[in-house]
Amino acid sequence: MARLNPVKETRQLQLIEATIATIGRRGYAATTLSHVASAAGMSPGIVNFYFRTKEQLLSATLEFIAGEYETSWRTQLAAAGDAPAAQLEAMIEADFSAGIFTREKMTVWYAFWAEAPNQPLYETLVSELEQRYWNETRGIVARLIAEGGYKGLDPDQVAHGLNAMIDGLWFDLLIDPNSVTPEQGKAICRLYLSGIFPKHFGHYAAGGAPAGAVPVEAAPAPDRHAEEAAEGPEAFGRAAHRKRLAAALRRRLQPQGRLTIKELAGGIGVTTDTVQNWLNESTEPSSWLLGRLLAMLDPSFFVEAFGPTVDAMRRRFEGRLAAEREAAERDRAVLNEIDPRPANSDMPASEPARPADRSQDDPGGTRQA
Repeated sequence: MARLNPVKETRQLQLIEATIATIGRRGYAATTLSHVASAAGMSPGIVNFYFRTKEQLLSATLEFIAGEYETSWRTQLAAAGDAPAAQLEAMIEADFSAGIFTREKMTVWYAFWAEAPNQPLYETLVSELEQRYWNETRGIVARLIAEGGYKGLDPDQVAHGLNAMIDGLWFDLLIDPNSVTPEQGKAICRLYLSGIFPKHFGHYAAGGAPAGAVPVEAAPAPDRHAEEAAEGPEAFGRAAHRKRLAAALRRRLQPQGRLTIKELAGGIGVTTDTVQNWLNESTEPSSWLLGRLLAMLDPSFFVEAFGPTVDAMRRRFEGRLAAEREAAERDRAVLNEIDPRPANSDMPASEPARPADRSQDDPGGTRQA
């Protein structure tokens, strides 16, 4: 059996986490091994020792976040027991858990989805993960329908509805980090289920949400971005996002682009009326449909549709990094006050002077203490 190398595994994980942070700040295309090395506090040469190419590092990063996500919902399922209602609750909990439902992770997921058409490995890994998640969700829904004797329900439609709702809430977090909290997201999903499975989730419709959940009606209004004050409110918000999305789509549809509305609609599995609503800025695609759009269109579509949002995220991350560096410099200054040795010095710390050894003055040892 091959021996595990804990140091190597630790360094690789540090580099993967640094890659996630760097993509969140700079985007997929602008991320370099030097950027990752800087974020990890390592030299570029060390990065090449653990990952020979940027592509190898990016593939490992996608495998990491995919594995992290699947481990999260499978762990929740294992703890939920056999009751299908409890299992649906577990899936919801996993999708809004602290390590998964973050804007940084959403940014990385969408960056990889945008690259999927040009990277078969990405497309295969993500599609297989989504299929396993879909199979699990659909199976739970089917068992719940049978257990409750719910008539006329199609498990495929119910599962698609729940998944689309979760995807939409993930997408909201990407657009505006103040738009939805984890507890709000879970409350919205439970409210959806209460209308379909009243015997199992009806108490949520009656206001019986678990302790700590924030009712959707009582949710505080989101704070404005600091960037909005600097750049003007027209750069942010739902209406501004729909405007950019519609403009990016028009550039890819005839007469400006190569696709017809019918071809685009057929390629992502929606009606032409749905696409027309996006072009009219009256609605927008769920994140599940947006993933299909990204797979069908060129990668620059994402940048055009989300440019100001991505730029604002980058500035926030850079500001946070600058603050962390300032804090580190202050800590170093305090440390230098305590111990002025250079950081890499092997010189021992100064010690109090010892009394002189005067034994040579009294070789016979006759002097009394």
